[in-house]
Amino acid sequence: MDTKPAPFVPPAPKPRTEPPSTLEMMRIVYRNPLELWGEHTYNEPWVSANGVGGHLIVANDPGLIRHVLIDNAKNYKMATVRQLILRPILRDGLLTAEGEVWKRSRKAMAPVFTPRHIFGFADPMLKRALEFVTRYEAGGMTDVAHDMTLLTYDILAETLFSGEIAGEPGSFAKEIDRLFETMGRVDPLDLLRAPEWLPRLTRIRGRKTMAYFRNIVAGTVKMREERMKRDPGG
Repeated sequence: MDTKPAPFVPPAPKPRTEPPSTLEMMRIVYRNPLELWGEHTYNEPWVSANGVGGHLIVANDPGLIRHVLIDNAKNYKMATVRQLILRPILRDGLLTAEGEVWKRSRKAMAPVFTPRHIFGFADPMLKRALEFVTRYEAGGMTDVAHDMTLLTYDILAETLFSGEIAGEPGSFAKEIDRLFETMGRVDPLDLLRAPEWLPRLTRIRGRKTMAYFRNIVAGTVKMREERMKRDPGG
């Protein structure tokens, strides 16, 4: 028979066609926020909706995205709920900072992401990826999500930290999973905009994990300082 096999279509959740109730929305957002997006969210230039967290606009049109993030950025603040979720993890990082703090952070990071510097990442990224692929030569089942975390760790260590990150890759991957299971989830109290002094269960469960990552940062800084002392001109 001269027939072509049907193209492979990976399994994926079907976007919802009806908006969820408030309680259902809170449950979905806690479990997996991506399940909240409906069919129209993927097909319309922009979508406007009201929910527990307040008014929401989803921008898909490239021109609208540029207007919000670049041309008219000063008129748009980051959503309160978003900040309640991300600040405990990232503090005043580049993804959460606003105003003058954001400008200082962006200026400090800019030299690392110049075109010349970024082009230099290509070879070490390719090298690490090719080395990583060899683990699949024997075949068998594998946890791709876990492997991608390990590969990300390897590439970050090689490109941004000259191969030096405090900690061990296996523990890093385990704690990343733990972070997503705890502080990476949307706490119902954040959706309800409860006062910040009210304890969030997600943050309580994630304290040990956050301590782990802060220790990695402190250890990496110490390693770099010691290297600079040994080789000031390196």
